[in-house]
Amino acid sequence: MTSSRDLPFAAPIRNPRTRRSFLKVAGASLLTTSALHAQWIASGTTQHLLLNDLPALDGDLLLDEAHRQTAATDWGFQLSRVPLGVLRPKSVDDVVRMVAYANKHGLKIAMRGQGHSLYGQALVEGGIVIDSSTLNAVSLQANDVVVAQPGALWGDVARITLARDRTPPVMPDAMMLTVGGTLSVGGHGETSYRFGAQVDHVLGLDVVTGTGELVTCSADRNDELFRMVLAGLGQCGIIVSAHLRLVQAPKYVSMRTLTYDDMDDFLSDQARLTQADALGPLNGRLTRDPQGRWQFELAAGAFLADAGEGDRPSAWINGLRYKSAAAPATTTYWDYLNRRTASVTARTAMKAPNPSLVLTLSDSSVRPYLIHVLSTPEASLGISFFEVSAKIPPRHAQPLQKVAAGRLAYELRMQRRASAVDAADHKTMLAANWALLERALAAGAKVYPPFAPVLTQSQWQQHFGAETWTRFAAAKRRFDPRNTLTPGAGIF
Repeated sequence: MTSSRDLPFAAPIRNPRTRRSFLKVAGASLLTTSALHAQWIASGTTQHLLLNDLPALDGDLLLDEAHRQTAATDWGFQLSRVPLGVLRPKSVDDVVRMVAYANKHGLKIAMRGQGHSLYGQALVEGGIVIDSSTLNAVSLQANDVVVAQPGALWGDVARITLARDRTPPVMPDAMMLTVGGTLSVGGHGETSYRFGAQVDHVLGLDVVTGTGELVTCSADRNDELFRMVLAGLGQCGIIVSAHLRLVQAPKYVSMRTLTYDDMDDFLSDQARLTQADALGPLNGRLTRDPQGRWQFELAAGAFLADAGEGDRPSAWINGLRYKSAAAPATTTYWDYLNRRTASVTARTAMKAPNPSLVLTLSDSSVRPYLIHVLSTPEASLGISFFEVSAKIPPRHAQPLQKVAAGRLAYELRMQRRASAVDAADHKTMLAANWALLERALAAGAKVYPPFAPVLTQSQWQQHFGAETWTRFAAAKRRFDPRNTLTPGAGIF
């Protein structure tokens, strides 16, 4: 076990809160003592435990209705699970103390970043939600390593590392996502075809286990905890610090958009480009033309040191079977990284249901599956953003970060937008996702957990496979024996 003094961002406790200061906070909240008592009786404990046995905290445990309701929903806007309270930690020690407290008293607990799960994975009914936004420090340890706390945004990581001309090899497409959030689920980007997931580039972690122990882990130290936390959906530990590998950052990105009428040409050309040495980002998307017909776009580009290089012919484009090609568009690397921040932020502010589905299918299964989706109106209802991106499964090396088996796989990201919570179109879209999920699982698909319905336990076993499931379950018993952590994932 590691002391908080060993962590790069854990400050010593200077003014620990006492029971009296907690009662002052609780008394100022909108949650009355009688309501609080009812909450705890309903969860099988008593008010006495809350008022007389709380640990001293550097931060605040918020019990008012506004904070509890904010933490009761996620980006899917389809579920409401109201926690008992929301912890805003000021130190890693706060996380340690609160997890140990929850473990002792039979409470459930989960870390929440930006709330970008869609099916309640980070929600906790009657438990404690830890708001990671107050643990957001980022620091360059060396030119090739950055250390980030879980609430740090990837945009902040990028700004700090780019000042040294460095970048993580894989970056998400939304800079407002948190480090802890994406490392807990895998973390994909437009360079994943070459470099795997974000979890494949983590050098070390500081983790709070379900028993409230603070542990430093890596591939060489406490390795089983390390493997079972990366893409582990918060089941064995909560990430409080991550050491991330960096590589040389490009100055510019030049992107080409190629349009296809034929789906097989589109998929085959993507497969071919996964082997192109000079290629940088690679992605595919499906759109509708003005007549409502589906067409296919391949977005591929190069990382450049000089903006003028963007106008040069690209060798990788030779031999591809596209119908038309747009002129190359060259931007700074930062503008490329930040390309979707505004649109994602605007969609989130709308608070409209986002019943989406993300999964990977093998090369042998993806064509009939896509034909079904595109030719079945109820299956494609409300899809406003549809990406199909090639992946090389062997490059995804962490045991819990699953992609479909085979030499080549494709990730399908189907984002829908419903008119309102529980509206007719919302319910129809959710039903369509379940039907598509069952069809995909029967074809050997693997889900991307934050953007897929919560699986049944038998489906989780199928998803992880017998060997990994046995290993994962053993780690859960070892590191979270009372099943304290992240119940919303529905795994154990």
